[in-house]
Amino acid sequence: KKMIEGELSNKNNTTQEEVTITAKKKLRDSNLELFRIITMLLIVAHHYVVNSGLTAPDGPIFANQLSGDSIFLLLTGAWGKIGINCFVLITGYFMCKSEITATKLLKLVFEIMLYKIVIGLIFILSGYQPFEWKSFLKLFVPFTSVKHDFVACFILFFLFIPFLNILLKNLDERKHIYLLIMCSLTYILFGTVHRVEMNYVSWFMVLYIIASYIRLYPKKWMSNLKFCGLMLLLMVIMSVLSVLVCAWLGVKMGKNVPFYFVT
Repeated sequence: KKMIEGELSNKNNTTQEEVTITAKKKLRDSNLELFRIITMLLIVAHHYVVNSGLTAPDGPIFANQLSGDSIFLLLTGAWGKIGINCFVLITGYFMCKSEITATKLLKLVFEIMLYKIVIGLIFILSGYQPFEWKSFLKLFVPFTSVKHDFVACFILFFLFIPFLNILLKNLDERKHIYLLIMCSLTYILFGTVHRVEMNYVSWFMVLYIIASYIRLYPKKWMSNLKFCGLMLLLMVIMSVLSVLVCAWLGVKMGKNVPFYFVT
């Protein structure tokens, strides 16, 4: 009887632990889903401001760069590159402990092609974009350029993930930190102080290395909601101030550089 009661007790404890883990996983996933939604809204806002002609040299923003309307639009559109970084960090956080399969790759390409073809046909059929054979045939090609094409760069970066994982699995924490320092010096420090020619593919690899460190070597402060919340607030304030200061300097120097630091 005691043995049976002990087994039942252990089973109940195990079940309770599983329920707790499942609950935590759902909470974590829902937080990430909310994070994705907010990030996507920031990217849409960025494209609305930057790709609508508002930031053109002869556009309305730079006609009066320090007006209330211009400042509002500049702050609204400042978060596009940050949003992209967030998405790639999420990818790195999960994929550093996962494996790329043909199914995952094909699913990604299929989703991209579905949206590309459907939206492209809507533009042509509605007359928004005139029909040209060259443009029409491009709808059925996953990508044609990796210079500024986010989708193309993400697919190529995705193909590098298995090799990145092999690299990261053969690094201890100290070497991982050294690699982070080298990447940060090259892309973040030098990229801010001097002009560093970069592309999304290599930059996504840097973000992947950062995210993998967070996943592989979790620290106590990473689960401290108060500390991380304060750091988030500080970073947002610094980003906002950088846009305001760069907008003011741009007026003084006759240049359009409001997003210099946030990009």
